[in-house]
Amino acid sequence: MKQTLNSHPEEEPNREIAALMESERPHLLRYACYRLGNVDDAEDAVQDIFLQLHTKRQDAGGQPLADLRSYLYRSLSNFCTDRLRRRQVRAFVPIEQVSHICEEQVENFEREFRLISTLLAGIPEEQAEVIRLRIHGNNSFSDIAAILDIPVTTAKSRFQYGIEKIRKGIKS
Repeated sequence: MKQTLNSHPEEEPNREIAALMESERPHLLRYACYRLGNVDDAEDAVQDIFLQLHTKRQDAGGQPLADLRSYLYRSLSNFCTDRLRRRQVRAFVPIEQVSHICEEQVENFEREFRLISTLLAGIPEEQAEVIRLRIHGNNSFSDIAAILDIPVTTAKSRFQYGIEKIRKGIKS
């Protein structure tokens, strides 16, 4: 279900943003951690994205903003890409630093992060991004299509081809 900001009472959009933040924050943090490789940067990124959402709502003059979840992931993806371009080096995040975020989601994070980073580095970035959004962001293909502004069939094919390339890489 798409979430939108209504222009009803002034407090309603703020409550909706707060509810969205609470429900999506763990997924956004996990996604940002895998993109940035650094918990502090991931937390900053997620906070900046929610601040952008709040500011954008105010700038819209109370007009509804459609598909907030897609907006969050697209903004976070762009933020992470920009941060990585500036940094050009991915730092590893020790498990102790991320365990407070979502204990059950970060088991074996160190091993998993290294393995996934290595596997995703061997495929085109467009395919890797769809895989990250699907697996780490827990997004549907229709959500991924909206986030990346591509057709659903393209999201599915990028995922499929990326997974096939990863499987071939593991076998060889």
